[in-house]
Amino acid sequence: MHIDRSLKKAGDVLLTLLVMAGTLSLAWLGLTGTDSIMTIAGVDDAEETASASPASAFTVVIDAGHGGFDGGAVGNGGTVESELNLLVAKELKNLLLSRGIGVYMTRTDEGAIGETKNEDMQERKRILCTDGADIAVSIHMNKFRDSTVSGPMVFYMKGSTEGKQLADCVMGALCERTCRTPRQSNPEDLFVLRVPKAPSVLVECGFLSNPDDEALLQTEEYRSTIALGICEGILNYKAQKELGDT
Repeated sequence: MHIDRSLKKAGDVLLTLLVMAGTLSLAWLGLTGTDSIMTIAGVDDAEETASASPASAFTVVIDAGHGGFDGGAVGNGGTVESELNLLVAKELKNLLLSRGIGVYMTRTDEGAIGETKNEDMQERKRILCTDGADIAVSIHMNKFRDSTVSGPMVFYMKGSTEGKQLADCVMGALCERTCRTPRQSNPEDLFVLRVPKAPSVLVECGFLSNPDDEALLQTEEYRSTIALGICEGILNYKAQKELGDT
């Protein structure tokens, strides 16, 4: 991407300040309300049940945000968030399984996992609270009124020490893999962070409001890079936890 570095630096500073002030407008419609509830779909599917590998020593719930009637954010070029979320989630699933990590998926196709938004949220909640899950990762795409802001962001439930540790690992690996200026993870109080029993993070893979991010996220190569960064962050977190237990 050919973006003026001073603009990028200024944009990152502004973004951090706005997040800290709680005024950042992100594309999570329906995720912040305390009455919203999610459930997970796909766990009863034979293929997904097999790939969940419940006997694994470490298990991850992957939530591909939105789906079906809830497309999420839409980029200026017409890119629909829910489609990208699923592609990244599936790539992440394959990477984790290849490394011996068990995986549960909230959804495995383009459809919603409930007939209404509330039913969808109830299902997500059920899967996010799967017994035996070590962590939960929700995959999303971002959108912001300032189109110069770009790059991935990671959020954790505020007040959660374990969540922050996981978010820091994922954020660090993502910045390294995507060659982005190091960015801090951020605390928030969002549904997908609040309801899981296990430490959880919400990963905003990029900004659909930024033309360069939108273009990159439409390529398989960049989505694979994002998925690999998340995977490496999870493995780093796992290694830290194992080291702490010795």
